[in-house]
Amino acid sequence: MCGIVGYIGQQEATAILLEGLRELEYRGYDSAGIALLEGSGLRRFRAVGKLDHLVDRVGDYTTSGAVAGIGHTRWATHGKPTEANAHPHGLTHSQVVHNGIIENHLTLRDQVPGDFLSQTDTEVIVHLFEAFLAQQAPGEEAALKAFRATLNALHGAYAILLVTETRPGEIFFARQGSPLQLSMTDSGCHFASSDAAMVGRCEQAVYLEDGQWGVAGVDALQLFDDSGQAVDPQPKPLPATSAAAQKEGFRYFMEKETYEQSAVVSDILTGRIGKGGIRLDELPADWLKRFSSITLCACGTSYHAALTGAYLLERLAKVPTRVEIASEFRYREPILDPTGLFAVISQSGETADTLEALKLASAQGLETLALCNVDNSSIVRAASHTVLLRAGIEKGVASTKAFTAQVMALWLLAIYWGQARSELSEETLARELDALRRVRVAVKVQPRVHDRLHRLSKRYLHGHGFFFIGRDIFYPLALEGALKLKEISYLHAEGYPAGEMKHGPIALADAELFTVALMPRSCLHEKIKSNVEELSARDATIVAITTEYFELADDIIQIRAYDHPMLEFFEMMVVLQLLALEIAVRLGNDVDMPRNLAKSVTVE
Repeated sequence: MCGIVGYIGQQEATAILLEGLRELEYRGYDSAGIALLEGSGLRRFRAVGKLDHLVDRVGDYTTSGAVAGIGHTRWATHGKPTEANAHPHGLTHSQVVHNGIIENHLTLRDQVPGDFLSQTDTEVIVHLFEAFLAQQAPGEEAALKAFRATLNALHGAYAILLVTETRPGEIFFARQGSPLQLSMTDSGCHFASSDAAMVGRCEQAVYLEDGQWGVAGVDALQLFDDSGQAVDPQPKPLPATSAAAQKEGFRYFMEKETYEQSAVVSDILTGRIGKGGIRLDELPADWLKRFSSITLCACGTSYHAALTGAYLLERLAKVPTRVEIASEFRYREPILDPTGLFAVISQSGETADTLEALKLASAQGLETLALCNVDNSSIVRAASHTVLLRAGIEKGVASTKAFTAQVMALWLLAIYWGQARSELSEETLARELDALRRVRVAVKVQPRVHDRLHRLSKRYLHGHGFFFIGRDIFYPLALEGALKLKEISYLHAEGYPAGEMKHGPIALADAELFTVALMPRSCLHEKIKSNVEELSARDATIVAITTEYFELADDIIQIRAYDHPMLEFFEMMVVLQLLALEIAVRLGNDVDMPRNLAKSVTVE
């Protein structure tokens, strides 16, 4: 959550900062701002709302000569989305941007002089810095000492960029629990909280670790660890292009990314599937055989993928599988199987709760595995082993293709582990491999289905809520379908195991309760049919996603018939994604930037 950029150099800086923020806007769009430190002093621009409002505020302002600039796009944590609460925050001589949460900011406010102009936790950083700076003896090291003293006073998570008139042409930086990276180039020094803002301008980046901090100039870098010892920066290559992050004629990134899923599946399978079975070069088979169980830990959509993976791992690999919500797992004092594998799932690789769960498991001595979409992310760097998802850049806040990639990766892992444990018969292995090869067809959007969903969506804009119901692996898919609708339409929706409806929720059933029923032919069809009949008898409005006519449905969305439940799973998944999209569009919502949400949750 929140996006940070910075630049030091001779090039025109407003365009660099605004273009970087444009690439990070999906991380927060409550407000945005930039601060520029030039020869004439500090200049700040801030605006509420999407980045276009800041672009209008900046107008035709440009920089010339040496400049140090910082920028921020905000997802509000402390304080409402107002201009006063927008970053950068400043005082007499300095400006700061920050991603994270300063947990002791209220205590610190009482310890520093001056009036606070915002409700944010961030503003205390610049107050502390200038207070400590005033206590230092004049000299080159005064600002560096003041910055370190500031960091020592902070409790919580942060990525910080700070500019000060006492050290023009430099940016002070720090990372603790929130992502931050820098790149030294011929044109100057660049900072960002994600690769997306650097790709195309920089060839490599230094990914800061927790506790690292320092100061950078155009061609000089001082980097320290939390004990103050100098650190040798270790740059890593960046992707060559961000061309995938364009809409290419689609109305929304979410729509484009839904249509991309067939290509994503092909990329995921490349080099990993053959006549003899599954190959995962990232995971030695002998390494997997050491573990007696697996814990899958994740948040949000990734948690739904984990629930799906549990069915696959237990069925195919015969490995006891436990699924945990990362935000709860951290504080439960969990007892982990010392012979088990601990796996985390994250699209961004920066999800705060998931990263902390990973660290907790590592501290208990467990081997760890990351299923992640972003190489060089914090989670990838912290895990023992990684399976990269190969989904490409996903800019829509509501995840689509990353969910597909996560489920595919878990399916591959289940088969691979089953092979290693000799749990799969030749017939079962052949069936699974055949189904894997056909997924790219199942996820390919059918124009007739999309058109049907577009026309159908106008009937489901009102009412008092949605139930998405399914059984077996279609239960986590029901959860994901409900989440997609909530995220972008702002309509109330719940995913529920179909067999549990009679244990309370059926009391809500009436004509204004819309029930989206996942009715696969290949998995517990008669059971789910019976559950839907119970709802229909109580006048619930039924939307059936199924392979055949169902007389009790008010509306039917027909999918193709398959002989494997995972193929029905993936085709139904696309239907749910497009249904949520079309309802949200009819309601006039911004599908790619839904209210109150951000793409990467880097705070608790």
